[in-house]
Amino acid sequence: MVTVQAARKLLEDNINSLEPIDIFLENAHGHVIAQDIYAPINLPPLTSSAMDGYAVRFTDIKSILPSKLRISGEIKAGYSETLTLGKGCAIRIFTGAPVPSGADCVVMQEDTEEANGQMIIKRGVKKHDNIRWEGEEIKKGEAVIKKGTLINPPIVGFLSIMGIPKVKVIRKPRVELIVTGDEIVKPGNMLKPGQVYDSNSFSISSALKNMGIEKIVITRKKDNLRAIKKAFDKALIKSDIVVFTGGISIGKYDYVRELFQESGVKTVFYKVGQKPGKPLYLGKYRGKVIFGLPGNPVSSLVCFYEYVLPAVHKMMGLDSIYLKEARAILDGDISIKSGKVNFLRGKYNKGTVKPLKHQDSHMLSSFAESNCLIIVPQHRKVIKNGERVKIHMLPG
Repeated sequence: MVTVQAARKLLEDNINSLEPIDIFLENAHGHVIAQDIYAPINLPPLTSSAMDGYAVRFTDIKSILPSKLRISGEIKAGYSETLTLGKGCAIRIFTGAPVPSGADCVVMQEDTEEANGQMIIKRGVKKHDNIRWEGEEIKKGEAVIKKGTLINPPIVGFLSIMGIPKVKVIRKPRVELIVTGDEIVKPGNMLKPGQVYDSNSFSISSALKNMGIEKIVITRKKDNLRAIKKAFDKALIKSDIVVFTGGISIGKYDYVRELFQESGVKTVFYKVGQKPGKPLYLGKYRGKVIFGLPGNPVSSLVCFYEYVLPAVHKMMGLDSIYLKEARAILDGDISIKSGKVNFLRGKYNKGTVKPLKHQDSHMLSSFAESNCLIIVPQHRKVIKNGERVKIHMLPG
């Protein structure tokens, strides 16, 4: 049995990011950028008007108000010809339109009147007002996005405005969940005596989808070594991560651990000094990452968030892989047996955290209410109301 700290270190040392792929920008959200990106163009790509109004020469208007200028043309956005602004003239211009040669400011439409082919300026303007200058934000060749950045909607927009149609990203892992147990029944079917509904495949697949993982396969198998091995061999063909729930302990019908031994899976660690989720397994086989999670619903989900989630993040190329950590004031008392790190479901609100009822490993109701896990160190038996505790914030 390893400590929680040792298990995290072993996970970090044994899991690497997946290979980079080129992906179209419209599909890039949620991926991690695999290389530094340099601007292929200036931003803005042209000197343009920031307002609807009139392009003028500042020397024509700086000392006389109201000023009258002859309107010599009009430019709208997308105009491609080059116009030159003559002395004593103004050109009608619209937002995003290229500023004509010779103009050095734009007078807002609201500050003007138009009559008999002339534009009358009623309010003063400063030189360079209302002009977006080519390259004022980004210069061509400038480093703009660092490797390891998670792509979100603003980054998608930023890449697109630079005219980048594809981006090199770290591939997301493909995951297969194999749920074992004679007692497991899919929701919607009638329960027979001794049976329970499957929650692990639903909660874990939902958590994976919440992380942006799209390729998820779910398989359910009875407690039969041959059937479980067949499912395992099939999962290895198309998956990067295989996650078993159930069958990982040392009971007579716990075949998953036996399967790993017979198949030659290399053990990274087995059993962690924590509650819930002590019988947790991490292994490697033919470049694949193999997890064995306990069958109890809470144990399975705690192990997912504390170990599978960071493993997926590491394979995606993220630098920050664990749940967000914070400190909070305990609202209530905690009394537990010492000797293991305890992960208790809690409700965090404005700097305080309340331990919830129903903390046993089969009781999902408290997990449904929680938004964090309260971390109780292995040397603590009692934590009093008002003490500061460490918490791990749950996604969403």
